[in-house]
Amino acid sequence: MKPFAYVVFDGRRLSADPHADGRRLRIDPRCLEGEPVTGAVAHVCALPDRDAALRYDEPEVQQARRNALEWWIPLLGERLVCLSTFAIDASLCGGAVTVATDGSLFENDPFARLFPGTVVATDEFCQVPPPPGPTIERYTGAPWPGGRF
Repeated sequence: MKPFAYVVFDGRRLSADPHADGRRLRIDPRCLEGEPVTGAVAHVCALPDRDAALRYDEPEVQQARRNALEWWIPLLGERLVCLSTFAIDASLCGGAVTVATDGSLFENDPFARLFPGTVVATDEFCQVPPPPGPTIERYTGAPWPGGRF
């Protein structure tokens, strides 16, 4: 299993083509492996600016991940397709993406406290079971919740 895959975000569109125009971001590779869910929507909490990043160890990043495990994933329930942080490297977070079959709850996304959210239609993401928690650590620059621990 590879530790990450790439998506590209240009501020309006999110693409699984790593050669598309925009900012390349690392995601959990399972989000792009398997049968894509058609008609999904993604809440992209990131900026296209290549310098927009926070250290994973910052309290606000840790808290957003804790909130995702505590109430965000359960709130989405069966609507959840997948979610992943955007890793820039082994220590920097460039935001996160939540993909769901219904975007009506995106205003509650805890990752929107880190970077503003943009809603985009997508047919590129696959169903990934929610992480078992409570592990919130990353390994060798892999985006949470992917990677090996």
